[in-house]
Amino acid sequence: MRARSGSLSTAAGRFWRWSVLTAAAGLLFLGSPAWAQSEETGEPPQALRLLKLIPINGTATSPNTQMFSFDISFVDPKNGLYYLADRSNKAIDVVDTTGKNAGICGPTDTGPDTLCGQIGGSSPGQANFAGFVACVPLDGHGANDCAGPDGVAADFPCIFAGDGNSRLLSFNWAVDATKVASSLPTGGTTRVDEMALDTVDGLIFAINNAESPPFGTIATYNKSTCALSNAIKVTFNNATNGAEQPAWNTVTKAFYVSIPEIGGGGTNHTGAVVQVSTSGAIGAAFPINFCSPAGLTAGPNGDLLVGCNTVYDTAGNACVGANSIPGTTANPVATRPLVCTGIAYPQVVICNPGRGCTPANGSLVSVPGPGGGDEVWFNSGDNNYYVTGTSNPIGPSLGVVASVVNTVSQQIPTLPAQAAVSGKNPIGTAHSVAASAANNHVYVPLPANTDYNLNGVSCAQGCIAVFGVQ
Repeated sequence: MRARSGSLSTAAGRFWRWSVLTAAAGLLFLGSPAWAQSEETGEPPQALRLLKLIPINGTATSPNTQMFSFDISFVDPKNGLYYLADRSNKAIDVVDTTGKNAGICGPTDTGPDTLCGQIGGSSPGQANFAGFVACVPLDGHGANDCAGPDGVAADFPCIFAGDGNSRLLSFNWAVDATKVASSLPTGGTTRVDEMALDTVDGLIFAINNAESPPFGTIATYNKSTCALSNAIKVTFNNATNGAEQPAWNTVTKAFYVSIPEIGGGGTNHTGAVVQVSTSGAIGAAFPINFCSPAGLTAGPNGDLLVGCNTVYDTAGNACVGANSIPGTTANPVATRPLVCTGIAYPQVVICNPGRGCTPANGSLVSVPGPGGGDEVWFNSGDNNYYVTGTSNPIGPSLGVVASVVNTVSQQIPTLPAQAAVSGKNPIGTAHSVAASAANNHVYVPLPANTDYNLNGVSCAQGCIAVFGVQ
């Protein structure tokens, strides 16, 4: 994330600032999940384990490319197709989680959890994604701020992806998923990143996280043609460190977005979850401190799970120094420890905006667990949240949070990546996660690491790790 500065100029922006300042007294949210179900299921949760590796061996035109840089992933609940924004290969990697999509995937679909194909990949006539590219000059922008694809989402037959030049793209399985069905410029200069869908009304909310100030775009999509139209710009004027994952809440019928920092210029420990109406009006901002909100996903009963990008110590300082060290098969996880005076604050937060997201009535609850992550996901098939923890104090991991009791039930080590190659590629991290309700498998892409394999299948060029209980 990047420090940003900005001023409030709209009525919505003035309300946002007011709501944050007047709620300051309630920022510390350590509490108990008062609204959670009180009864256990009676059976201990079954532990996830690594079931399979799906190798990503470059593309048809560049089969030796290693996948170091990737971003968001998504599973379409309508057909179980999994999509990964693969910047190294300039492609969207598509996996059939069910094995029932051979009719649209073709002969490469040989059963559940197999690679269906790729959209893009520099093949002639296909989408021309930016790939892994830095903004030049950088001007404070990160290495991926002009890269693409980034955010992905799907509502069959439509697929959506953000690109590095501020384009929101759609594709259509019913016509030709390899061709761009619609391209919508969002008006920025950097990437279109994470996104959320209101599938009932045919709305998409996509975030330009690297702009200053960051903004989102609400657009209508045609459910048959996948054409994008009626763009509404939503500017987060008081967000000083970007804007992250949005989510659609079916209970409140509104979008929400994680804001890592409010008005601090990169030094403030207070972020927020901000409500946005379908017409683009900024509503309530629910302050969340000592967290730096990043991931966001909608769970049961109107709850939102907020993933924290930063881990803080007992003095309220951001912990530093959590870096992955290249692992081996014998010792797959190794980290440099966080520089902290104890771990004081939560790494996961449950927020119920319909009840105010406040500690006073138990609708804002801390859940100690995996921290320093990015994307989070709720799986309706097993009622679990899945949380990435790239800078988790215990080491890079995938966290499982049971929504019934809002507690962490498991933390699974994920493999650190190998070092960057000649300064060209970034050191990848396990920061992306999605799950399929069809089989309750969890998908975590891993960057190229030559020392990792399972049952003879290698992750040398990058892969997607599949976790499950069976």
